[in-house]
Amino acid sequence: LDSLRGDPESEHRILHNNTVGSLFAVDATMARGEIAYREGKYDEAFKCLRKAVRMQDELNYDEPWGKMQPIRHALGGLLLEQDHLDESEAVFRKDLEYHPKNPWAMAGLISCLKRKCGRNCCGGCGDSSSNGGESDSKDMEAEVVELEALYKAQRDSEWADYPVTVALRLLRSTLTEARKKVATTAGLRASVVVTRHATILCSA
Repeated sequence: LDSLRGDPESEHRILHNNTVGSLFAVDATMARGEIAYREGKYDEAFKCLRKAVRMQDELNYDEPWGKMQPIRHALGGLLLEQDHLDESEAVFRKDLEYHPKNPWAMAGLISCLKRKCGRNCCGGCGDSSSNGGESDSKDMEAEVVELEALYKAQRDSEWADYPVTVALRLLRSTLTEARKKVATTAGLRASVVVTRHATILCSA
């Protein structure tokens, strides 16, 4: 991605309302964060992912979005994995402001609230002493119930053609295939087409 950004053409080629260079800049920063996380460099990883989120927010307005896959999903999920629950919750809530009823963001927020509430996937809110008292626990429990009902209604709809878990697998496999194609495809234009195609599939 950095080598593609270095091509002078990347700042002259436009994909809808954004330059190809600005889109690759977001991708490169996110990729660094993901790699750092897998290497156990969590501080560096979160720094890169937070920066990638800011860069994504600063892209020019576009329909569809300049970057179809919200980076907050990756940031929120990895924060949750490391038990940074307050920031993870804030990240998913912010994403829902941009993408109301987005199933990935809703699933992330539900998981975050359940953990904060002392819940597991089969139980109810029980340990109120660890999350700000009985009142806060009941509020979170009520919100989880509401979110799960909304999530279920959305996933039961005729427009939901596959579960979110399957979509996540599709996302990983599609991006892997896209990286292979980008690495072996000559020319900036072909690389842009491959990357754009992968992004659209992952967010479908």
